[in-house]
Amino acid sequence: MATGLARPLARSLKGRMFGTAAAAKPKNADEREPLGFVKKLENGLVVGTIESKSPIARIAVVANAGSRFETGQNLGVSHVLRHLPKLRTENLSSLGIIRRSLQLGSDITSQGNREYIYYKSAVTRNVVAPIVEILQELTTKSKIVDWEFEDLINDPNGLKLDLALLKTQPQIRAVEALHAAAFRNTLGNSLYSPEFQLGKFTSEQVAHYLKTYFSAGRLALIGVGVDQQVLEDLGRTFEPYKAAGAPSQQAVYAGGEIRENSGGDLAYVAVAFSGPSQVSSDLLPAEVLKHVLGAGPYIKYSLGTTSALGKAAAKATDGPFAVSGFTANYFDAGLFGFTAVAPSQSIDKVLRAAAKEVKSLLTSGVSDAQVNAAKNRLKAEICMNFENPENILSWLGEQSLHSNSIITPHEVYKMVDNISTADVNKVAKAIAGSKPSIGVTGNTSNVPYLDKLFS
Repeated sequence: MATGLARPLARSLKGRMFGTAAAAKPKNADEREPLGFVKKLENGLVVGTIESKSPIARIAVVANAGSRFETGQNLGVSHVLRHLPKLRTENLSSLGIIRRSLQLGSDITSQGNREYIYYKSAVTRNVVAPIVEILQELTTKSKIVDWEFEDLINDPNGLKLDLALLKTQPQIRAVEALHAAAFRNTLGNSLYSPEFQLGKFTSEQVAHYLKTYFSAGRLALIGVGVDQQVLEDLGRTFEPYKAAGAPSQQAVYAGGEIRENSGGDLAYVAVAFSGPSQVSSDLLPAEVLKHVLGAGPYIKYSLGTTSALGKAAAKATDGPFAVSGFTANYFDAGLFGFTAVAPSQSIDKVLRAAAKEVKSLLTSGVSDAQVNAAKNRLKAEICMNFENPENILSWLGEQSLHSNSIITPHEVYKMVDNISTADVNKVAKAIAGSKPSIGVTGNTSNVPYLDKLFS
């Protein structure tokens, strides 16, 4: 314990030391930005990390094995693989997977899109290694046995529940229909298994797809808030399947129309043209163009009538509606358009007004003021997306499998700042030259057909 004499002496020394110390130079945005690292290991596994100040580490194994790689014979198999954590591995039973993850204070979730399947977990940093071992078992040591696989297919809380929930989400079905109309196969394959396939899948079929696409060069171990060297050492224990994967079929935009009349009071519509791919220099200008159209309400519970699309629709009808710009971008193709929801009796007016506004912007071009405002909205959207570490994890996974470096969020902001009005008008002209596509669900009786909508 300090004596009475020591305390003032200590205070005196403390004051002198602070008084003579040079002021620390404040870091600029680039220096504060957490850096990303990516490396392909000798075993073919890709390892990617981004540092974080959070005490929680987020880990994932991502496979380039989404629904676009399915064929007519195994349609829906990627949906089945999203339920892979329910099946045993070479060294762990399904109960063992649950028990071990709970003991670590974590859980394992799976997600999938048209290009990737993710198996994710969030843990404290001191138990990264054990959770990676479980993810390794799931993705490289799967052991699908017939009786467990049959239980999985017939589980009312599994794939059947997913399909039952899909029936209650017409807005998702409209976007699924749009993809099918636009691309037919590849990116047109649904994220969900067709119901007629549930009784036709075999354990051998699923195992073959897994071993084909969870293979060297198509599999990545990624982490947010994990040291790169730690993750590399863990990655070296992986043994990805040796199959190189079937050659990827190029996605070809065809354009078309799919309508699914499921009745009800509302009509749900998704309309799009051919848009830029993820690797295209037109990607961010197209996102700016989307925000010129309007990407939904900017104020919670507002009517969303301040955007270009919202204003056009509000002039056409006095009834309720929702309309928003829409983009979907993939490695080799993309979509650009809008989505709309309205009562059946007014959907025709809403769609025609929105289509006219889109056509006008694509052909007449946009102003500097419109572009500057849209760039600010886009940067705000990017910032808010990156506040969620789950989004950063997914973003890291996609970059790790297709790039030798990781673009940081701050670099993305700079790219947006450098977009000119000429860049936006250039991509608008390219989009306008493509054939439109449309996906419709709900009450389709008053939805205009594609040839009438853009005539």
